[in-house]
Amino acid sequence: MSKTIQKPSDRIAALTERTDELSRRWAPAVLRWTAALLWLSNLSWKVPTAFGRTADGCGSLCAYVNKGIEFRVLPGSPWVFENLVAPNLSVFGWITLFVEATLVALLLSGRYLRFAAVLGFVQAFGIGLSVANADGEWYWSYLLMMALHVAILVLAPRTRPVGRAAFGWILVGYGALVSIGHLSGPVAGDGNGTWWGPFAEPNQVPGDFARNVFPGSILLGLVLIALGLAMALLAPRLDESVLVPAGWAVVGVAALLMLTFRADGLIVGMGSKASTAAVLAAAGLALAGVGASNRPDADQPQRSTA
Repeated sequence: MSKTIQKPSDRIAALTERTDELSRRWAPAVLRWTAALLWLSNLSWKVPTAFGRTADGCGSLCAYVNKGIEFRVLPGSPWVFENLVAPNLSVFGWITLFVEATLVALLLSGRYLRFAAVLGFVQAFGIGLSVANADGEWYWSYLLMMALHVAILVLAPRTRPVGRAAFGWILVGYGALVSIGHLSGPVAGDGNGTWWGPFAEPNQVPGDFARNVFPGSILLGLVLIALGLAMALLAPRLDESVLVPAGWAVVGVAALLMLTFRADGLIVGMGSKASTAAVLAAAGLALAGVGASNRPDADQPQRSTA
């Protein structure tokens, strides 16, 4: 009995085909999740209502506005920051906070991706206008941010929203990481003053990134895990007449929480921050099922039957 010997060219062709298949299935989701994490990691330091302006100076978002005044990127851009943005920093700050939280919710859930891609491009362009020429900044960062959202826009027709049950499991994972990050602190938290393991690292990665993305406490993480389990296990068994209004109610709660965000966190306490509300809003959109398939693999692009 002869044994078929596969040529190296055949193995390479098979590997290429498999790589292409994986790219078609996962690349759109990976791109938008990457963009979502980018915005999510930058939410918590934009704190109302002063947004960095104090009697002693200017930090946080206020400092970025000052950089836009000092370091011109385009003709006329310093005038915009000095005469329109700086005198209305609170209004500008609230708009920035809600725009970036909206981007997180849309990109995580996969809803209204074309709108999210355009909004993300405009936001990245606006940030670039303020700091691209500032000392220590790398202007390519903002060009890459804009390019990332162009890619999301191009791939939007092939990207399907996350299903309800699937997002429930994502919320379980998120809650678990929130709890793990605070294992060395009090159960109900201490305003994110105590972090555990890699979360406590002073470096930007993983320390700073993790602290911005997973704020909270052990208790908050457990609450998120419980919500995720309820979403994953109960949503497939409930009727649309219940799920849709429930989802929009969760989005409304997330928006209300965002409005309460101050230096000591959200009104719910337990170390919650703007990033917590943004993830909750994404869960609400997934639960409402806007434009979503009820299939459990809703985040996978449909294969052509032609």
